[in-house]
Amino acid sequence: MAVIITCKKEYSYEGGLLAQYNFVGSPQECTGATVSGTYTAGTATIDSINTVLLYVDVTQKGNYNITTEQMDGISFAASGVFPDTCSNCGLLLTCKGIPDSAGIFTFHIPGTTGCYFSVTVSDSNIVTADYTLSGAPNDCSNPVEQGTYIKGKAMTTENVVTINVEVTTPGKYNITTDKVNGISFSASGSFTSHGAQQVILQASGTPEMPELSEFQLHADASQCTFYVPVSNAEPAAIYVLQSSVNNSNLYCAPGSVQGSYSAGTPLSAGNTLTVNAYVTTVGNFTISTTEQNGMKFSYTGTFTTAGAQDVVLQGSGTPTSIGTFTFYPQIVGPAPLGGSTCGLDVAVK
Repeated sequence: MAVIITCKKEYSYEGGLLAQYNFVGSPQECTGATVSGTYTAGTATIDSINTVLLYVDVTQKGNYNITTEQMDGISFAASGVFPDTCSNCGLLLTCKGIPDSAGIFTFHIPGTTGCYFSVTVSDSNIVTADYTLSGAPNDCSNPVEQGTYIKGKAMTTENVVTINVEVTTPGKYNITTDKVNGISFSASGSFTSHGAQQVILQASGTPEMPELSEFQLHADASQCTFYVPVSNAEPAAIYVLQSSVNNSNLYCAPGSVQGSYSAGTPLSAGNTLTVNAYVTTVGNFTISTTEQNGMKFSYTGTFTTAGAQDVVLQGSGTPTSIGTFTFYPQIVGPAPLGGSTCGLDVAVK
């Protein structure tokens, strides 16, 4: 079955007008995806029960024909006609097939306007745990990263992240992240008791670039986010970000915001943050913010001279909401002198 996701008006071979649309959340995780039904290894799915509700923005009415790739012996699909344009419209995809094995599987709707969602398949012979990630659906509560994360250096058994969960029903668990920046995290096992517990996730892969890598953690019916700082290769610079206290908050000083910011308008080369670093040892460095309101700022380079100097962080992404948001540029990697972060306010109109 062919997937038709188009950005211009076309006609199918049957002569019908093809719809133009994009999935809400594209090209990342599907926003508000709701998976229904139970999925058990070796048990056939039922298309009236095993479904996923996704949301689309339709800009041209017409025919649609959508399918995911097959994973673990199952796939999701939908076809029909969008009778009119709409925003944030619900679209139900039905599942067909028989799951081959237990685990958490990510299904992608192909194309730049597609998105992805995850489905948990249980083992028919083992009770699956019922539990929630602490901090879900926002930042994971107090994750603890161990080991060093350096561009080009493969992960070892020392590279782990400990996360917190709240167990309602003991049983088997399988927790994973998608691969980000060349690495991913996972853990599986069994909870034997109720209540608050910790799980150690093992990293695998090799980091591809220095940055603050954002990981979406998928477990049972919940998810949360944690960040891992990936450092530059040696030699590493030693420096601080200069700041001052304003109304009890630590702000970058000197520091400034460049460019205009409007909800729904992608950032361009003119959208930057400028911070001032005081360098004691020259070398490679990365300064980055986490993502907030659909935006982030970062810069990777090399300090070749010591002393105070400006660093311009390039913005990326698209603001999603109007308001004033405080971004915190921070040193990615060790900061032995302190002064690892400071704040700057970005106003979005």
